[in-house]
Amino acid sequence: MVHDFLETLIPKRAQIVPLVTTEERTLYEAQILQPNNLRLQATSEDNFRFDILGTPKSAWNKSAARIFAGLAIRQLVLPNNLQMFNAISKAFETYLYSIIRRYKISLKSAEQKKHIRSKFAHYGRKYQLFHRRRYISYAFQPLQKHSSMLEQLGIDGMSSDESENEDNQQEYQILAPVWRAPQIAPWLRIFDTIHNIFRTAGDSNALRGAFPHRRIWTSKKSKSQKYVPGLPHNVYDQSWIERQQLTEYFLHPSPTLYDFSHHPNIIQYVYSVSMPNLKITFN
Repeated sequence: MVHDFLETLIPKRAQIVPLVTTEERTLYEAQILQPNNLRLQATSEDNFRFDILGTPKSAWNKSAARIFAGLAIRQLVLPNNLQMFNAISKAFETYLYSIIRRYKISLKSAEQKKHIRSKFAHYGRKYQLFHRRRYISYAFQPLQKHSSMLEQLGIDGMSSDESENEDNQQEYQILAPVWRAPQIAPWLRIFDTIHNIFRTAGDSNALRGAFPHRRIWTSKKSKSQKYVPGLPHNVYDQSWIERQQLTEYFLHPSPTLYDFSHHPNIIQYVYSVSMPNLKITFN
């Protein structure tokens, strides 16, 4: 709602053009400190402006959020109460984070923009991968015992990838986290295979979104140094742990060992319904 209504006030492309100068923002911040100016608004309904050079929660933008909320309630004929007013104001401030980020990206070079787009796409694939596995861990009863461990691994515990063009087809080579134990990959592939089976069978939730992209298993490791702390000791690659300094202080591995085995019936089930397209892994 905030996105659409804001475009009626300021076109999307104009939203990343500074509408407020630093001098105007500084002057307003000084004015509202005066006793008689506590209700002074930074902008107006007729000349609505927000500040992308400042922060989403600056005094100017908080004032803009109040003006925006009043306009939205009146023009969209929404309930005129404090709860609605506060909800719209907060949503506007949240949306400003996105606008300010877009503005900062617009200032970067073409090469920097390309890198940022690649980074966002890269994270998006990890996000989708995690949530596919998460969904199937709850939807398929024999996998439910592993739901908690999957939640602990989170998005950062998933493999990343790098793209390649093979015969004019986009493929992604799997890059497993350098800190993750080798046994985790085959454990996770079962989630992917079951998800693929559900999707092939026409499960409405598994069918949401595009089909998983083609990911090819390699022995390469991710270059990212980010890891998930506090997991059971056998989640971590032991040679990686030995190379770390102050492991106990930063990593906090749990001394318990997690059982990553799947029930034999699951393995049997996977083989019994295996299809040619299931040979592709999505780990």
